[in-house]
Amino acid sequence: MPQLSSIEEEIYTHEYLWRSASRLLEHAEKQTEGSFYFLLPSLLISYMAFEAFVNFCGFVLLPELWKDEKKHFKGKGIEGKLDKIVTKLPDFSWRKGEPPYQRIRNLEDFRDIVSHGKVVATQYVAEWKKDGTHFQFMHYWDTYLSVEAVKRARVDIKSFCQSLLVELRKHSDHLHLNFNAFEGSLASGTGISKHG
Repeated sequence: MPQLSSIEEEIYTHEYLWRSASRLLEHAEKQTEGSFYFLLPSLLISYMAFEAFVNFCGFVLLPELWKDEKKHFKGKGIEGKLDKIVTKLPDFSWRKGEPPYQRIRNLEDFRDIVSHGKVVATQYVAEWKKDGTHFQFMHYWDTYLSVEAVKRARVDIKSFCQSLLVELRKHSDHLHLNFNAFEGSLASGTGISKHG
């Protein structure tokens, strides 16, 4: 008879997303032209890793609530989730209007434009150069899309998540909390073998 195993596995989406964004940033740094095409997804996926990390924290700290998190947080966004998590972490201090959180919060606008595929209509006056060409239009998101800006955003995300992780360790012994933010394993599993 074959041996059977009952396996319970957890996939840590935030780890996959962070590593994907890191690879894209590495490619952007190597490009002399076209780095935009790597910076845009790198920043978007970095922000998605932040959202996934917040969901991981909720899963660990408030598992019953996170079983149906869509129902509990409909219309409340990431900030509503953070508010609920932080109420269980009394020593965690965050200031919504100050860095690093405020800079992360500002990335949500970028995320919404890109992930929802919204058309951004803008009017502007083109200034002509002496050679007959005009200055190139800057899109709203261009301020986010330099190597330096993406690196800064990732530092903010990682430092905020690490500070959240430090407080979370005081309230849970979940195995994945032994790693620093975005430096953990991609998954973990436990199994029980049964002989048939």
